Amino acid sequence: MLRQITVVLALAGFTAACGASDRVTGGPAPRQQPYESGLVRTGHWGMGPIREDSFFERPVIQALFPNAKVEEVTLRISHDETRDGIAVIQDGTELIEISDGFGDYPGTDDPMIGQARGIGPSVRGPGGEAVGMSWKAARFDLSQCEIGVDRDRNTVICARRGEGAVTYQFAVPGWDSEEVPPESTMRKGAYLKAIIWSPPPRPGMVTEAPPENQ
Repeated sequence: MLRQITVVLALAGFTAACGASDRVTGGPAPRQQPYESGLVRTGHWGMGPIREDSFFERPVIQALFPNAKVEEVTLRISHDETRDGIAVIQDGTELIEISDGFGDYPGTDDPMIGQARGIGPSVRGPGGEAVGMSWKAARFDLSQCEIGVDRDRNTVICARRGEGAVTYQFAVPGWDSEEVPPESTMRKGAYLKAIIWSPPPRPGMVTEAPPENQ
């Protein structure tokens, strides 16, 4: 079984094989500017003001979200593994959770950023997908999806063709299995729990533990 949240990273390659959408959404990267209020848009370029060259440092993230409370947190990846994280909390609601990107940018002491996980209701996906949206409304099919592992166990991780860095996590109330739920179960109660942006892999970057039993 794959370890930690590597299903999300593996789906970067999986998007090329998805059959439901040929579109390349998210458009060109918008001008980077601090987020104050409104929708947090996500695309191949990043999430809101977050970009691949945004350092994983609390003061840097605070400058990108000046009206938010930005906290250093510990993320529980599995029962025996944690990772450093940064939480962005706006108007009393957690908006984005950012993970450590492992290591520094080449030639610097500046830590790389990892995944940005949009969990607040104002976060939007490239096609307008909203956190809390039902499986049916989000218009995915199971050929675009894999079952989550470790911290994402019993949830379903999906990707659309052409969106590359963006993946979608669906909660499935009552599901407890290492298999992807049937479509009927997804339609019954699954909803979009998080929209996840992953920075592109960098040369020499260690992003995950290797698969077991290989």
